[in-house]
Amino acid sequence: MARKARGETIREEGVNVPLNQLLRGHGLSAKAERRKGNAAPDIQVTLKTGDLALLECKWDESRSALEAQLDERLRQYPDALAVVGVLYPENLKYAEDTQGALETADLGWWIHGTRGERFAEIRLRSGTPRDIADQLRVLPLELEGADRVSAAAGVVGYGVERAAEQIAKSARISRRVADVIAETDQEKNRAAALRISCLVLFNALAFQDRLAEEDEDVPTVGEAWRARLDGLYDAWRYICENIDYVPVFELAADIVDILRDGSSEMRELVIEPLIKAMEDTRLLEGHDLSGRLFHTLLTDAKFTGAYYTSVPAATLLARLVFQDWPEGVDWSDHEFPASLNVADLACGTGTLLIAVASEAERRHTEAGGRNAAELHKAMVEQALHGYDVQLSAVHFAATSLAMLNPHIQFDRMNLYVMPLGVEGGKVSLGSLDFLGEDEVPVQYALSDDIGVSTQEAERVSGSGGRGAEEGVTAQLPDLDLAIMNPPFTRSVGGNLLFGSLPQSERGRLQKELSSRLKARQAMATAGLGAAFVAAATPKLRLGEGRLALVLPLTVCTGPSWRQTRALIERDFTLDTVVTSHDPLRWNFSDSTDLSEALIIATRRPRQGGSPEHRVNFVNLWQNPDGVLDAHRLAQTIIETPPARIEDTGAALLEVDGVHVGESVSIPESQIAGRQWMGVQFSRADLTRSAMRLLDDGVVWVPGDPTSADVSLRALGQIGEIGPDRRDLWDGFERTDTATAYPMVENHDTERRTRLSAEPDKYLYPLTAARRGRRLKPAAQLWARAGRLLVSERIWLNTLRITSMCTETPVLSNVWWAVNMGSHNCDKSIAVWLNSSVGLLTLMATRSTTRGGWVALKKADLAEMPVLDVRAISESQLKALADLFDELGDEEFERLPAMAECAARRRLDEGMAAILGLPDLSGLRRLLASEPVVGNRRL
Repeated sequence: MARKARGETIREEGVNVPLNQLLRGHGLSAKAERRKGNAAPDIQVTLKTGDLALLECKWDESRSALEAQLDERLRQYPDALAVVGVLYPENLKYAEDTQGALETADLGWWIHGTRGERFAEIRLRSGTPRDIADQLRVLPLELEGADRVSAAAGVVGYGVERAAEQIAKSARISRRVADVIAETDQEKNRAAALRISCLVLFNALAFQDRLAEEDEDVPTVGEAWRARLDGLYDAWRYICENIDYVPVFELAADIVDILRDGSSEMRELVIEPLIKAMEDTRLLEGHDLSGRLFHTLLTDAKFTGAYYTSVPAATLLARLVFQDWPEGVDWSDHEFPASLNVADLACGTGTLLIAVASEAERRHTEAGGRNAAELHKAMVEQALHGYDVQLSAVHFAATSLAMLNPHIQFDRMNLYVMPLGVEGGKVSLGSLDFLGEDEVPVQYALSDDIGVSTQEAERVSGSGGRGAEEGVTAQLPDLDLAIMNPPFTRSVGGNLLFGSLPQSERGRLQKELSSRLKARQAMATAGLGAAFVAAATPKLRLGEGRLALVLPLTVCTGPSWRQTRALIERDFTLDTVVTSHDPLRWNFSDSTDLSEALIIATRRPRQGGSPEHRVNFVNLWQNPDGVLDAHRLAQTIIETPPARIEDTGAALLEVDGVHVGESVSIPESQIAGRQWMGVQFSRADLTRSAMRLLDDGVVWVPGDPTSADVSLRALGQIGEIGPDRRDLWDGFERTDTATAYPMVENHDTERRTRLSAEPDKYLYPLTAARRGRRLKPAAQLWARAGRLLVSERIWLNTLRITSMCTETPVLSNVWWAVNMGSHNCDKSIAVWLNSSVGLLTLMATRSTTRGGWVALKKADLAEMPVLDVRAISESQLKALADLFDELGDEEFERLPAMAECAARRRLDEGMAAILGLPDLSGLRRLLASEPVVGNRRL
């Protein structure tokens, strides 16, 4: 440990050596230059990829001299991956224990250049030596990974396309190959199945070459290919029988076996492009790069069209889930963390399982452990359990887990391909067979004895995967952690549940799922995600088991997810909810723009809540782009105490001097049985304002010491909401010809700019039911017409008017018709809904599907609180109606411009004067700047 005499100052060289020791302590291969002079860099770090990173370090006051030195290093070391500048704070000069002070010191650093080229723009970061170590670990991905992966994906994609085209030329061979994929992946499109099969072949070729470097008994691809397909087949069967990478090689060997029946020309034209792609991407080493390659390819819709968790989101979730959990884990001991049971019931290509393994290794190294390889082997063989219905996805999951450390040979992997569909009288729901069952049949068992029944199931090796027909079953063990990104498909909008299956099978599976869910707290209308939560919950250990989820944001607010929220509230303490308010990326999964949430919850020791427990809602203004940013963000979230909703102030999340979000804690008792309000706004002050309004009937504008009481009531309690569009078309057809049934058809925001509206179409009653529908009597539908119209679907960034009034009752297919019983009430509610307070209420109770896209379902609208027009005086009611008449023909600007909109300002000022509310201009400005409204980053 570096120490100095009291009163002395230390030289830079005296800090470089402790910094080097700390970097080594964080698992890096670092070497410090101990001699004085400028002959060698201060610290050299050899990365896992073999690349070199050079660190030059100086005191904070010497930045200009440091930059000149870094320029020189770029010239001297043109092949170095990175030249890094590090600035020591001046107070380190006087620290008595240099290494102790350095460990927690706030250092500045930046990447000056790469491969001899200086960066035009420098991003100065700040943090501890641990943060520098985190960046150095991911440098290959951060600096060249995206470009290298993109280029490699192009090369591999091209090779896969060429190979698939050749297979497609033989109808017989292509059918057989496609059938293999169709049997295990439910992939009905033959072209897509052929692409997946060729990607499987490429993967096996690449992994074979990796194994050949470690095991002299495994031939290289070049050596095996001398005997053409027979050579590859024999090599892959040898690996299955003697090394046991069955998940990686068995499916590929089955495909090769089929190709052997094709013409010699076809065989070569299939394999040669894949070998060339493998050779061209051979330098893409390590999980961060090679794993990202498969992730990139598989998120391309032409391969699977599935949603996969992004690598940064998986990194963020894994780091947060292990914070202060489990209790008493000695991460330096590689055996105890590996004893945890972790399962992903929809593992896909294994991104979340890989993130868990990577985080375990990071924590092990951070705690001073030196057995990372042993830890990874134990995690893969014992701790991690993956289940999916796609064999090809499990194939890539196995490969990616192995690529985390290609030097390790695994004896088993707990990965299972679950049957999905109808076989005779047996209905299989994939991983959802675990609903109510601890042990279920599997299609293929890719593990050894862990979790597999001993019903005379042979060991899975070269003899082939054992499936349901051999009586092999899988057990879902008691879990410490269930981490999942379940499928999003829902049972509405065309009923897409199990949509990959034939229509004849889908109905039986949907009926079976509904039957199982009746006994559990989940609804099929919310989608399969709700069912996966219900399946995992009973297996999590009481009092300590954790649930970590990637789900649509509507899980926090949507009525169809109400039972899932209730299940979590009943059986878990809800710990953390992370949402993105970043217009550049609302999502945490690749290949989707749906708004999503990361959810972490801990199983209660018994049923019943703890009112003292607080939920941390993390609202991101910038969704992390890379693994390093995800690590830095996670650390900031962990270190920043959230603001309390009942207090004032904000808990800003800062990374490298940039505010990237806020966190706010809300007592569990304040959200129980309701929407989880903490996700609705990007800033705590707006959440406070909304909760005070909805919970206490208090209008409070952030920054204003005054407030006012107002009476609210659910719209459905004071008005009758008319028919939805489906009911409308069951009784009417639209026409331009005048009838007794006027309608408002249009919701063009360029046209709908005023509070007053007129009918623009007409309806005529149907005399016979439409095909497949029941006729609804026109008289019954028309009896629910109204003069108050509320928008059914809203883009917050283009919306001008949320509500309008007509002089005569109407129906509409894009606006909800509401009958308030009095035209003054109609007008008063229209004024309220278009005011800043009304917009605050709408945004606070909305169910967000995709950023600023809000669909007001009938149930949502009925429950939405509005001004209780029955509780105000007759003079106030008339004054609000008069305000409507005064502004009825005024043009309203889009919501992003509401702060400067003269009509909106006059409406706010008029309503505030009538109801005795505070000045609403501050609220108007905050709402206008919300990312879901302005579609711009904060």
